[in-house]
This record gives sequence, structure tokens and C-alpha cells, in this order.
Amino acid sequence: MDQDKTKQDSPNKPGSHDEIEKLTTTLNQVSGEINTIKASIEKRKSETTTLKILFYTGLAVLLVGFIYTNQTLQRAQSRNLETNIITLQNSINHNLLSLERKLHEEFTTHKTKANDLDLHESIKNMNHALSALRPETQTTNALIKKVQRDSQELSNMILYQQNEDSFVPKAVP
Repeated sequence: MDQDKTKQDSPNKPGSHDEIEKLTTTLNQVSGEINTIKASIEKRKSETTTLKILFYTGLAVLLVGFIYTNQTLQRAQSRNLETNIITLQNSINHNLLSLERKLHEEFTTHKTKANDLDLHESIKNMNHALSALRPETQTTNALIKKVQRDSQELSNMILYQQNEDSFVPKAVP
């Protein structure tokens, strides 16, 4: 127990007072450093949170920008494709009209040539020449009459078609 008393008495000694002051200053310094570290950690937490917010916001902006750009490009490509299809359709229509005109011109040219030959008059002359023949057998006579009948039908068909064409209104190309 004597030792306990000495220990309790020792804080009252002047040497221990210096020690207490040193410990108190050290404690204050450590406490200040801890507060500085604590403030630094809080500041870094705040900076980390801000950086996370900036990172996720930037990521969201990039994603939205990518989606918007992608949709815009798809719309532009779709319009371009539609324009190309319309251009091709117009080109095909132009080619078909051109072919139709050429075909009509050729048909008209051939029709004019056929009219120049005057097929009806030729058939009439042929029938007249056939009637002048004197058939030697009945089969020859039957063939001559068959050719005359067929040629007469052909002549009638040509006349009918010419009359029909003159009444039909023509389409304007």
C-alpha cells in the first residue's frame, strides 16, 4: 500500500506536472491531427461522391446521345432508301413508257407498211386469178374454192379490223 500512496503522491510533484503538460500537448496535437485526417476523409468522401455522380451522369448522357444518334441515322437511312426506291420506280416507269412508245411506233410502222401493200386488193386479185383457172380434177377445184373462201374471210377480217381501229380512241402516251 505504500507504493500506491507514492503513486498517488507523485502527480503532485513538479516533475510530473511537466509530464502532464507534455502529454496534454501531445494529446492535443494527436487530436488535431485526427481532426485534420477526419476532415480530409470527409472531404475525400464528398469528392468521391461527386466524382461518382459525374461519372454516372456522363455515362447516362453518352448512352442517351448514342441512342439519339442511332435513331437519327436510321431515319436518315430510311429516307435515303425511300428516295432510292422512288427514283428506281420512276426510272422503271420511264423505261416502260419508252418501250411502250417504241412498240407503238413499230406497230404503227408495220401497220402502215401493211396498208401500203393493200392486202385486201391483193387478195381480191388472187381470187380473180383463181377463178380464171380451169381445174382438171375435183380435188383441185375443192382446194381452189377453199383457198378463195379462206382468203375472203381474211379480207373481211382485215376490213373489219381497219374499221374498228378507225373508231377506237387512241391513248395519249
